[in-house]
Amino acid sequence: MPGFRNVFERPEVASVRRRDDGVLEVRVTGLACDSICVRRTEAALRSLPNVSAVRFTPDPDVFLVETNGPPPDPSAMARVVHSMVVAPWARRLLTALAECFRRPRS
Repeated sequence: MPGFRNVFERPEVASVRRRDDGVLEVRVTGLACDSICVRRTEAALRSLPNVSAVRFTPDPDVFLVETNGPPPDPSAMARVVHSMVVAPWARRLLTALAECFRRPRS
């Protein structure tokens, strides 16, 4: 679920599954908010070739992607999700700091 604690994670496409009705379920982790992050991710996924519609379902953080042709490659989805991150340098810094605090001290 999007939340402030996710500011310490890089948004990632965790899984892509094609349903029987042809809709792709794209689970994205690491979104920091329900508004801007979700809208930017929807727009990023919608920019891919053959994507006709994208909508977000908050439980379990899945974007439903409808296509009107061959579905986009999962690596292309990951690329556009990474491209939508606001201030990527800050997210990388926060992620690195979080990793430092997660490591066990000897």
